[in-house]
Amino acid sequence: MKRSEALRSLSREHHQALTIAQELRRADDPERAAARFHEFWGRAGALHFRIEEEVLLPTWELLGTVNAEAASRLAKEHLELRAAALALGEEPPLAAVRELGEKLVAHVRFEERELFSLIEADLGAAELELLARAVAEAEGSQ
Repeated sequence: MKRSEALRSLSREHHQALTIAQELRRADDPERAAARFHEFWGRAGALHFRIEEEVLLPTWELLGTVNAEAASRLAKEHLELRAAALALGEEPPLAAVRELGEKLVAHVRFEERELFSLIEADLGAAELELLARAVAEAEGSQ
């Protein structure tokens, strides 16, 4: 699916998240898999979540008509993923590692298949351009 420029960088980051999620889902060594997840989280995941929560959704609300159900689902899933990541601890159970992978895959699919489609359908070209600039600025100010 071709993404608008406004969502392209976030979509590329989803590919990285899916790679990590696949590692989690197939893990045999839970400590190694958890370490890879935390490395991903520190490098890209946490910022990605913040941009979606602090830039993407508010800008959508400002420029269009945010879908409250989708916004609520995004926030709920972000909270669940953060909690699951924190719960891994130093010696995570294999089941918890694999469950985090499943949750991450489901979340990325929701964003790619539903949330981003809603945003692109709601905003016109000029609004998507403004959103693209806001996302790019947030990504650059890390």
